[in-house]
Amino acid sequence: MTSSAKKIARLAEKSKTRSPRGVRLRGGSLFPTVIIVVLALGAALIAYARQSLEQRTASDITNATYYLSFGVYACDQWVTLPDTPVLTDLAELQEGAALVSGKPGVVEWQPQVLSGQRRAKLSAVLDLYSIEVSGTELSFPSSINGGATLTEGDDACDGKGGTLSVATWDTLGTDSSKKTSIAELGSVRLANDGLAVALVFAPDDVDVEQPPSATEVALLVESGE
Repeated sequence: MTSSAKKIARLAEKSKTRSPRGVRLRGGSLFPTVIIVVLALGAALIAYARQSLEQRTASDITNATYYLSFGVYACDQWVTLPDTPVLTDLAELQEGAALVSGKPGVVEWQPQVLSGQRRAKLSAVLDLYSIEVSGTELSFPSSINGGATLTEGDDACDGKGGTLSVATWDTLGTDSSKKTSIAELGSVRLANDGLAVALVFAPDDVDVEQPPSATEVALLVESGE
């Protein structure tokens, strides 16, 4: 056997007998320790973030005041609305909803309060005006639109016909297109800040735009009042 072959043989023999225990122990203990520390820090950060988010959300909901624009379109024009509640024997003013003085058609409401009363619905707004709706009729108090009662039918709106519906626009949401409801109108849900709502009694071919007060509400929401 040559000297080179003997060296290779000795190195091979040493590699068999040398214990790698120290290397394995150092590498094996360090890596799991690092992983455990990283996982612990990650869990702590997630818990802190969740707690902060929950506290902010609860506070925001508790103190939030939302605005919506409301209008009533009868046949071919917007009905003039007051800026103070219409009090009648039938009025059921709900805590958490109010008209904004000096801004006709602007309603401020508190989502937490109305939701707690299970009344985060259009009925809370209609009550402010003492307006009543059924499946086929729209009735005004004497101080609004002459106290008229409009009934669906072909002879309504001077023979042009009239249908009762509610149109809503989620102006701050991802979809601001008009959505129309034709049943259980008082139960139309109030969802987001800046909502535009139109109570409509008109011929089917009439395309109603957002209430005139929508511009005023947009300014209120933008200013954060």
